Amino acid sequence: MALATTALTAIGLPVPARAAGKKVIIGAFADGGLTPFKQKIIPLAKDAGFDIEFLEDEYGVTLEKWFADAKNSAGQYDLYLLDDPWVPQFGAANVLEDLGAAGIDGGDKDWIGSMIDMGYWPPQKGARVKGFETATPTLICVPFVGDLQTLTYRNDVYTSGAPKTWDEVIAKGKEGVAAGKIKYPVVFRGVSGNPIVTSWYPVFLSFGGSFFDDKWNPVFNSAEGKASAEFFVGTMKQNAPSGVVEFDSDQEGAAILGGEAGAIIQYSGNALKADDPTQTKVAGKLDFGVVPKQTAAIAQMGIFIAGIPKSAPNKTNSVEFLKWYVSADIQAKLSEAGSIPVKRSAFGIAKPGNRLIPVALQQLDAGALPRPRTPDWAKVEELLGIELNKALQAGSGGGAALDNAAKQVKDYLSSVGYY
Repeated sequence: MALATTALTAIGLPVPARAAGKKVIIGAFADGGLTPFKQKIIPLAKDAGFDIEFLEDEYGVTLEKWFADAKNSAGQYDLYLLDDPWVPQFGAANVLEDLGAAGIDGGDKDWIGSMIDMGYWPPQKGARVKGFETATPTLICVPFVGDLQTLTYRNDVYTSGAPKTWDEVIAKGKEGVAAGKIKYPVVFRGVSGNPIVTSWYPVFLSFGGSFFDDKWNPVFNSAEGKASAEFFVGTMKQNAPSGVVEFDSDQEGAAILGGEAGAIIQYSGNALKADDPTQTKVAGKLDFGVVPKQTAAIAQMGIFIAGIPKSAPNKTNSVEFLKWYVSADIQAKLSEAGSIPVKRSAFGIAKPGNRLIPVALQQLDAGALPRPRTPDWAKVEELLGIELNKALQAGSGGGAALDNAAKQVKDYLSSVGYY
């Protein structure tokens, strides 16, 4: 205990009044974006008196596993690190604690506003699903790591800085291919479901697309949406690796970190490896920028967000841990460790641990939107992803794919009572 207190004081952090063996069992899905938290923040938490047990699973199994844990009151976890689109599903099921009532200040002006908004169910603004039209928004999750999409590009190909438009991405990328610097102007994820929808989404937003109207009618197959889909399955595919239809994160990461591709829109997991010569063949040649625009430069936001199940065995400890973790001091340490923080003050520290962090703030200020706040997003994404993948395989027909997907989404939402 004396050693822990000394270590805490030496790094300038507050020493908690009670600091001994406060068990917190954290469930997380495996993702490179959590590496700085695991390496640098968990040791600080242990110094602060928290006994952290960090349990990881593959992304594909965590949602089902944690939702079953919460619904059955199994009590295997104190804290879930959720992907933010899962918040509505947990919120609608009423299985997470009210963190506002527990003393966490959702109105703190230091929060990144678009991030803390994702912790409320029902949403504080925007369309609400049936049954929650008049409910009071409750803070059931708090942002944990501020992940979002940004551009990573080769600075020896795009020599005038980050490409500003999609046309520039392709044109300058082709020059890089002709010069023998890269093999492909661009790379992305083409696997059906979440991967291809995630890669198409910033293109869709940059073309001016919107997903639903305020009555949950699909509008993603608007003229703007169709133009983005045609560009995605046509021009982008023609300038990407031949196997892109089957690419997921590992393959697209290998293409940019291995020096084959000129540009990519990606979350922070692979971007954080850009300066590590043990993980990339082109260290020093990868820079960051906001996503290219057609009419706007808007990224998809996909933060890690933390909720406490009502069945948590160490609930008091979990609340105390979250209050500690989202304090300005610890968020500054997270930024120093190289992870994107969730409090604005932490973006302004003298020495952020990764060059991506100030660019992430530029992207947040330029525009970053979450996925639609509905418990049925996973099904919507599945239906859309299947149609987009078919069009990508064909290399054309993006607009028709959106029409097909819109009909299927409308039928599905009708069947579950949206209209």
